[in-house]
Amino acid sequence: MSLKHIRQLSQDVIGQIAAGEVVERPAAAIKELVENSMDAGATAITVEIRDGGLTSFRVVDNGSGIQPSDIRLAFERHATSKISTADDLYSIQTLGFRGEALASIAAVSKLTCTTRTKNADFGISVQNNGGIISEIKEAACPEGTAFTVKDLFYNAPVRRKFMKKPSTETGYVSDLMMRFILSHPQISFRYIADGKTVYFSAGDGKLESAVMSIYGLNTLGKLHRVSGHMNGLRLDGFVGIGELARGNRTHQTFILNGRMIKSNLLTVSLEEACRQRVMIGRFPICILHLTMPFEQADVNVHPNKWEVRFQNELGIREAVTTLIQDAWRDKPTLDTAEKLFDEKPAPVSPVKITTPIVSVQTSLQSSATSNNIKPDESNTKPDIKKESANVNNLHTTVHNISNNISDNISHKSIFNNPNPLQSKQAYMHSSQELLPPLKINTANAPLKSTFSPVEKPNSINLAANAESTNLVSAPNSPVSIPAPKVVQEEIEQVTEQKIESAFSKLSVRMIGVVFNTYIILECNDRMLLCDQHAVHERLLFERMLKACEADTASQMLLTPLLIKLTHREYEVFLDSQDALHNAGFDAADFGDLTVQLRAVPMVLGAARSTDCFRDALDELADGRQITNQKRTERIIQMACKHAVKGGEKLPEEGLFELVRRMITDNVTPTCPHGRPLIVEVTHRELDKRFRRIQN
Repeated sequence: MSLKHIRQLSQDVIGQIAAGEVVERPAAAIKELVENSMDAGATAITVEIRDGGLTSFRVVDNGSGIQPSDIRLAFERHATSKISTADDLYSIQTLGFRGEALASIAAVSKLTCTTRTKNADFGISVQNNGGIISEIKEAACPEGTAFTVKDLFYNAPVRRKFMKKPSTETGYVSDLMMRFILSHPQISFRYIADGKTVYFSAGDGKLESAVMSIYGLNTLGKLHRVSGHMNGLRLDGFVGIGELARGNRTHQTFILNGRMIKSNLLTVSLEEACRQRVMIGRFPICILHLTMPFEQADVNVHPNKWEVRFQNELGIREAVTTLIQDAWRDKPTLDTAEKLFDEKPAPVSPVKITTPIVSVQTSLQSSATSNNIKPDESNTKPDIKKESANVNNLHTTVHNISNNISDNISHKSIFNNPNPLQSKQAYMHSSQELLPPLKINTANAPLKSTFSPVEKPNSINLAANAESTNLVSAPNSPVSIPAPKVVQEEIEQVTEQKIESAFSKLSVRMIGVVFNTYIILECNDRMLLCDQHAVHERLLFERMLKACEADTASQMLLTPLLIKLTHREYEVFLDSQDALHNAGFDAADFGDLTVQLRAVPMVLGAARSTDCFRDALDELADGRQITNQKRTERIIQMACKHAVKGGEKLPEEGLFELVRRMITDNVTPTCPHGRPLIVEVTHRELDKRFRRIQN
């Protein structure tokens, strides 16, 4: 192989190499131009594209414009007005600073720029083809700057060949404009694709308005507001979980000091805060604005300026995770129910009745008259008042009996067992003794209760006749109401018991259970459906997790283990012995990159594998704290295994206890796997479904 001499590259080749770093596709070029417009103080920016920007795109702003004396220099590489010294790189306060954007875009396109500064009599028009300025002339134009780019990559056919189809490139630009609108609500953006306005933002400075212009009012109402400061970081924005979660991370928008960024650190922090509130395989959405001192973040990482490095990564991660969790920490569980009906019912065409309606009673009377038969008044006109009185008397009697029964129930909780891993078979066996025998008393003592018969945590059988009444306790039997005509005497009542019922202070009423899976509740003007398995699983998980957090015991190994470490792991061990000890590891330096492991932490009564020691060192080596992810995953599995299953029949007192604990403990409204505990349908939605209301 012959030796080749080193030679200087031509300016054309240098320009195209630099353009390849900055201008990867039309969306990247538009990003650079829009950021220049924002640095120029623009309050209104219009972006228009054709064929995904491959044919042409245009960026127009009302900013400060470019001085005529600087117009040539603006297209030179590394020419900028935003920084002047190397020290400025450590405190960058503008979106652009490298001075490469215009030169890189012009090098691979046919570019026209018209600009006029404030109070200038006329503007300047510049034509630049492939990095060579061919014309500069005076032009009539409004204040601000307009860039028109045509035939992108016309002189770089290899790069153009690797562009996606126009619809795909349009999607990239649309995603970019979506993030611009969310990152700068104080600027009015108009985005036009192939002659159609896609996005338009008001530019009123309100993040809510920007979010509504992208996602709509319905999504805005379901987002959780995040606001607070911690560890030198101010965090504001919205987070969407539950039904708002998406199948990928494209709807996670992070803005640092007004700059759109992509950060694995922030993504991990967000998903850690939303864990157990989003189903597996789904990802939360967010619009989060981070504000911090400029010198604590380095944005000069890559020419595309998407990447950023933080000086205090641990502090940033802790702040983001904590502030997001605070967004829903004290929100009542019942207020977080997901909507059952997401779509409006289909309209029903009106039916026009053209035939006369004849009542049955009129027909009978007509038939009797035609046959010279006198109608039987007792059959055709029943005594409605008398029948109604009988029914009311029966309802009053049943109500009184039911009121006293509820006060005599002793609720046993499935959670009172000190063993958190009690099997559901043992629970089902113990639940058969929850209802004490009922005593019959003929005394007509006054009764006081806040329950109607359907609210009672017990079911009864009623058998009545003219001479006597017997009351039998049957926890799982339906209510049997005899015909009103056989009730002639008042049913004997039980003695009043002043025992507060589990639901006496809750604004919720239990209706029943369907399919032995979903508990039906009435809460104000909403009907709630609760998944009994998900509720029980969440309650067991919370209890097991608290038990593990309270237990920091370690298991001593019968024979200490000698673990050979790499040099990096060994250095981490020497610097983090306190953190390892707090996590439950008892280890000592054995010399020669070797550690003697004497004890490992306990999780749910089982010693963790010694491999967890290496995992802990890896987490510490990456600058993170030791997490309990594996412990949490095991607790989730055990909680799911020991929770009641969908389709298993539970006694009513067990159902009541599940709901009571869910409300009083204000648990997370999802199971540990992210599935919702409850869904809701409002009274108004039911009226719309049954066509009782039109709007």
